[in-house]
Amino acid sequence: MPTTPPGFLILDEALAAARRGDPLLLSGEEGRHAAKVARIGAGEQVLLTDAPGRQVLAEVTAARKEALELRLLADPAPAVQRLPRLTLVQALATGGRDEQAIESATELGVDRVVPWIAQRSVSVWRGEKLVKGRARWRGTVRAAVKQCRRPGIPAVDAPLTTKQLVADLRERAADGALALVLHEQESVGLLSLAEQLRGASAAGLEEIIVVVGPEGGIDPAELAALRDAGARSVLLGPEVLRSSTAGPAALAVLSALIGRWG
Repeated sequence: MPTTPPGFLILDEALAAARRGDPLLLSGEEGRHAAKVARIGAGEQVLLTDAPGRQVLAEVTAARKEALELRLLADPAPAVQRLPRLTLVQALATGGRDEQAIESATELGVDRVVPWIAQRSVSVWRGEKLVKGRARWRGTVRAAVKQCRRPGIPAVDAPLTTKQLVADLRERAADGALALVLHEQESVGLLSLAEQLRGASAAGLEEIIVVVGPEGGIDPAELAALRDAGARSVLLGPEVLRSSTAGPAALAVLSALIGRWG
């Protein structure tokens, strides 16, 4: 059986004006991994993906020590912005559960990820941890993109405190975004929004934001502030899911409702 070509990321705009037959050098971290770790050689094919969502197959014409020389086998498929965009606001969690959440969310089609330093977050990013934590999440997202061969690389925003998150949600709600806070004590289920969300793209909805709290739950004052900013709290299901599971589960339901999944 034919195997799927390994995927690598283009982190600049090299594919924007590229055409079939053009040469391209895969260097940097991606090139080193391809040449030294994956040991990809001349004659093999790779799938290239950039941040906006362009994708193209390329053939390796030469393998250097830490880079690959490539030739594009087609014009890159154009980036297609899927509307509404899906955003996951994920509270920091311990035990790597927050990274598990964004890994699965990336595979399920999330477009933007926002780390949230919630009141009850046991894991807190301060100082140098802010930089390292965001870099680690970016690495998790990029690895997931390559694994699932999806178009586009989700953005990983700078971490937000609750005050900053409230301000961001208020601004986005004013622009028409729908913000949903998953809460286990809510009586209104996510599926109650089914009729509103079917055909959401045609109705002009540009973004759906899913907010997931930390292991200890969302502080009542935080929940009130999020609601005041325009967010709606919804129940995902009868079970209380871990912070690593709730967001991806909600994104899967939303993807079906808005028509991303046929």
